[in-house]
Amino acid sequence: MPLITLEVSDTVPAEKRLAYANAVHEGLVDGLGMDEADRFQVIHPLPSGHLIADPHYLGGERRDVVYVRILMVKMYDDATKAEAFRSVARRLEAEGVRPDDVFIAISENTLQDWYPGARGDRERGSEVVQ
Repeated sequence: MPLITLEVSDTVPAEKRLAYANAVHEGLVDGLGMDEADRFQVIHPLPSGHLIADPHYLGGERRDVVYVRILMVKMYDDATKAEAFRSVARRLEAEGVRPDDVFIAISENTLQDWYPGARGDRERGSEVVQ
């Protein structure tokens, strides 16, 4: 159950932001093999001055970076995560994001670090506090 956060310039139209979110989701479904219904995303449009990326770090040519943060349960090997990176980047490129402008970071934790709502409590056998 990844939680995806996208930070993009507020100059990107709302429809395009949603297209980016769709591209990230589809890339993770393909790259990680996750369930298509497993979609939890937050989009943060920010003033362009709040998105800072060195334009040439590691030989890149960055202009309008789209930041993708993925918080997920630690369960994928490095090769699977690398495939997810490639898949997300390809799909964002198809939506007009230059490859140098894709910045993805994964943070991992354990299943015990998640609360997916009351249904999750019932499925885990926990008692829901009311």
